[in-house]
Amino acid sequence: MTITGSIADLISLWERVLGNPPSKEQFAIWAELHSLETMHRAILKTAIKNQKMGGSMTQDHRERFASKVMDSRTNDRQKAAGQRCSNPTERRSCEI
Repeated sequence: MTITGSIADLISLWERVLGNPPSKEQFAIWAELHSLETMHRAILKTAIKNQKMGGSMTQDHRERFASKVMDSRTNDRQKAAGQRCSNPTERRSCEI
């Protein structure tokens, strides 16, 4: 599956679970910053939150919440990778 196809799949997922998707430019920005898996999980978490709120999240709220979920997940993964690499016994596996 190509990156474009994957982004198209994520846009389609957003449409199915949240309605009107953000712009393609927004998806491109997210794709530059986050893995496709992270984007997928953030869309699903946003859909769950929207459902719990009775579908009352505005478009802006949905996009901001999804961004926050993506940022948190990406930051957590980067911190975890940094901790592994700072451990001297595992350092060899972190070197390029």
